[in-house]
Amino acid sequence: MPHALLVGAFGQGNPGDEALCDAFARTLHDATLTIASRTPPLTASRLDAETIPPSPLAVARALRGADVVAAGGGTIFKQLDPSTGRARNALLRSTAGLVAMARARGAAVALVGVGAGTLTGPEARTLTRWIVRHTDLLVLRDEESAAVLAEVGAPTPFRIGADAAWTVLPPPEPVRLRATPPSSTITVAVSHLAGDRAFVERLGDALQPFATDRTVRLEPWQVGAGDRDHEVALALRERIGGGATIAEPPVDLRAARDAYCADRLVIALRFHALVAAGSAGTTALAIAHEPKLGGLARRLGQPSAPPHATVEVLRRAIAEALEQPPAPAAAVVAEIARATDGLDLLRLLLHGGAVEEPAAIHSPPLSTGAGWW
Repeated sequence: MPHALLVGAFGQGNPGDEALCDAFARTLHDATLTIASRTPPLTASRLDAETIPPSPLAVARALRGADVVAAGGGTIFKQLDPSTGRARNALLRSTAGLVAMARARGAAVALVGVGAGTLTGPEARTLTRWIVRHTDLLVLRDEESAAVLAEVGAPTPFRIGADAAWTVLPPPEPVRLRATPPSSTITVAVSHLAGDRAFVERLGDALQPFATDRTVRLEPWQVGAGDRDHEVALALRERIGGGATIAEPPVDLRAARDAYCADRLVIALRFHALVAAGSAGTTALAIAHEPKLGGLARRLGQPSAPPHATVEVLRRAIAEALEQPPAPAAAVVAEIARATDGLDLLRLLLHGGAVEEPAAIHSPPLSTGAGWW
C-alpha cells in the first residue's frame, strides 16, 4: 500500500481548510496516510489517519518511506499578512523546504487545487519559480493564479482545476436555484484579513440601510485565530446598529452551506463561504481582497467588489446583488468536476499510473496565464 503525507493549514479552526483536509483524505483512502495538523488529536478523531504536528522535524520523519507528499489546497504561492506574526515569505520558504526534502527522499510532490496571491520582490519570485519547476503534479485553483505564476516567470502551461472542498458538498438543487428564497437575511462571512479598520467602517456604513428591514447576520468564520474575526464582527455590528446580529462560527463547511440555504444574500469575505453559497444555491457578493475570491465569483457568475471601494459603491453592489440570481447549477457542477479531475490525477500519481479505470481520468484544462478567461 502506498504511503502519502498530507500537509496544509489543518487543525486551525477554519471550516474551509478542514473541508480540504476531508476531501484529500477521501481521495487518499487506499493509502497509508499521515496528516500534518496544528491539533493532531482533533484531526485524528475525525479521520482514519496518523497525525503529526507540522514541525519540520515531525514532517521530516514522516517523509521517510513516503511515496507522495501532497499539499492539500489553499493559497500556497503568497506572502503572509503581518497579522500572522511570521515573515512575509515564510510560507514560500517552508514550501520550498518541503519540496526539497521530499525530492531528497525520493517522494513525488503534488500541489493540487492550490492558488497564488500577490508576489513581490526577488526572493518570492525566485522561490515560486523553483517550487513550480520541482513539483511533479501542479493543479491550480483558478486562471488568476496561472496569470500570477506566469508573470513571475514560472514555466507554463498550468493545469486549471478547482478547490477540492467542492467535492465534500452536494450540488445545489435546480428548483432551489430557480426560486427566490423567502428569507431576507444577509449573512456576512467575516475575515479579519479582508481589510483594515477603514474598510470595516465602510462596509458597516454600506450595510446600515439594509438593516432597517432585513436581518444582517455577521458570521465570524475562523475560531482559534485570536478571535480576530469576532472583533471584526463586533466592529461591524457597532457600525451597522440595530438589525445586525453576530452568529456562531460554522462548525464545518457543510453547516455553513446549510445555513446559507435560508439566506437571501451571502457577502463573502471568505473564499470558502463563496463555495458554500454556491452549493446552497444562494446569491453571493464576493469582497475580492484576494484574487481567489474574484476568480471564483467570475466562474460562478456572481458579483464582486474590491475592499477599497467607497461606501456608495459597496452599497450599490449590495443592492444589485440582492436582485441577482444565484450561481447557475451548471457552474457549480463544473467546479465539482474540475476539483474531482485534479484529485483523480493525485490518485494516478500515488499509484504510479496504475488505476482500475484509466479512461475515467480526465486532465483539467491548460492555461498559459494569458488572454481572456
